[in-house]
Amino acid sequence: MSNLITNNLASVISEIQDLQRVETAGACITLTRSASQAITTAGTLITWQTETRNNGFTWSTTDITIPTAGYYGIQVFLQTSGNVTLFTQRVINTVNIGYFGYSFTTINYHVATMIRYFASGDVLQIRVIPSSNVNINVAADGTNNESPILHIVQMTGSQT
Repeated sequence: MSNLITNNLASVISEIQDLQRVETAGACITLTRSASQAITTAGTLITWQTETRNNGFTWSTTDITIPTAGYYGIQVFLQTSGNVTLFTQRVINTVNIGYFGYSFTTINYHVATMIRYFASGDVLQIRVIPSSNVNINVAADGTNNESPILHIVQMTGSQT
């Protein structure tokens, strides 16, 4: 009888772990700021100040280190103190890779989204380039025009 219970328990645990690998991101992080930040037309790296969730990442100010290779979804929400057009640029291992967000109209709320494959140890930075010098405002998660919020989620799940 105990072998039957042990075998069934092992089977259930294995199935739960399989489900977790499919349903749970292998790594995720949410970063924000606690104070506004000036951004200039020359381009400014966003300096992150506050971590609201973290599963596996390391980060320091502008640098976010990718923990394991895989596809990641990245989303940035920004509210500016004035209406501007805004380029959002990805910088990977200090190389400007390209833009993943652009405001086509002069507005004060900007969203950039991308999915990209990263290698383990890649360092991601987010650079913004406004049409005129402004500030990034701080508005809490879940409020009107929340800002600045960065979400990164590993899409391919954890590897075991």
